[in-house]
Amino acid sequence: MTASPSRAPRASLRQWAVRTAGVLAFPLLAGLPLAASAFEQAGDGVYADHIDWGLMMDMSGTASGSQIPWVQGVQAYMRKVNEAGGINGRKVNLLVEDDRYVASQTRVNYEKLVSQTPVLGISGLGNSSGQVALMSTIRNGKVPIVGSYALTRAGVEPATPMYYGGYCGFKEMAQVGVGFFNDKLKLKAPKVVTAHMDVAGGKEYSEYVAAEVAKLGGTSKALPIKIGAADVTSQVLEIIAMKPDVVTVYGVPSPTILLLRTMQQYGVKIPVFAITQLGTEEIYAAAGPEAGSNYYFVSCFTPGDNDDTPGVKEMAAFADKYGHGALKTNGNYVGGWVIGQLIAESIQKLGAEPTRAKLVESMAKGFDVDTRGASAPLKYTAQDHRGLIGLRPYSYDYATKHFKAYGKFSDYDKYVK
Repeated sequence: MTASPSRAPRASLRQWAVRTAGVLAFPLLAGLPLAASAFEQAGDGVYADHIDWGLMMDMSGTASGSQIPWVQGVQAYMRKVNEAGGINGRKVNLLVEDDRYVASQTRVNYEKLVSQTPVLGISGLGNSSGQVALMSTIRNGKVPIVGSYALTRAGVEPATPMYYGGYCGFKEMAQVGVGFFNDKLKLKAPKVVTAHMDVAGGKEYSEYVAAEVAKLGGTSKALPIKIGAADVTSQVLEIIAMKPDVVTVYGVPSPTILLLRTMQQYGVKIPVFAITQLGTEEIYAAAGPEAGSNYYFVSCFTPGDNDDTPGVKEMAAFADKYGHGALKTNGNYVGGWVIGQLIAESIQKLGAEPTRAKLVESMAKGFDVDTRGASAPLKYTAQDHRGLIGLRPYSYDYATKHFKAYGKFSDYDKYVK
């Protein structure tokens, strides 16, 4: 059994990523037949028999519990592609760079993938603060971000040919979550608390929630939680004092579980909805039925146990095949699978001689990716690079151990503006 990367020495993370992906690192490609074309552009990560593509995520830090499954989802889709012969005769080699959820490391990893171990494109960027700090460099650079894990305002407002989202947007999650509970609870002036990790994405999310609540004539309050916090009692006491109708959460698994348990200890029985990244069986299991029965999340992805659409069935089948069966209901894993498809189709469009410049030009024209039910429609236009804007709420049935979706993605288009 392969060791978890969160426990592996950092020096071995890249080898772990390649090994678990089933893709072949450069030294192992020598025995493979060359592509029909001998075209190479080493400075762009393109070789006669393979293409290097970068993933920048947290593999060993605070957010690794959410971000490792995403990486494994990308790896699984790319393994499927490579086993079928690759793309235009080339295998796709994923180079995974660990930022340890340290914002400053994002720039170091980006520069490495741009020039030291050049790649055709980059996906991920799971640290929102690091992403925002790097955005000016990304916009003025030559390597596009194709499918970001954290969708920041700096990336998509305005749209740029160097950045494309690939995860549920914070704004859209806020709109659907607030709208759903306002209608479900028949509220006239909702009171909402946002408990968020004290990072750029968390601050943006709390602002989006506040904007939606204000439109409904309600009031909101943001409660920041420090990265690595071991106690959230003060936040829970503030929740008790405010007596909100709904609590919403942005963050990573550990403080989210801590928040749910602390609310339970204080007898706080208020509906809680979280961002997509926090919709996993692990969180529900750790929180327990009493705390978790009132916990929801908003997602643009379909868990593997939720329906039998072609895209979900394929994702689940390959998850089982590659030893990831326990992750097929994890929205982060599904999200990675969807981005794997986005990467593959983006490369496919470039033909036999792919380059960074061609990738930028191709992406800028806009296109759709048919995930066949694994997610909401994935669509890019010249003016809108968010990608996934359809979402719906989910909860978890402890009796059946299955996720419950509330309607179809299209049912919530009325909230997304």
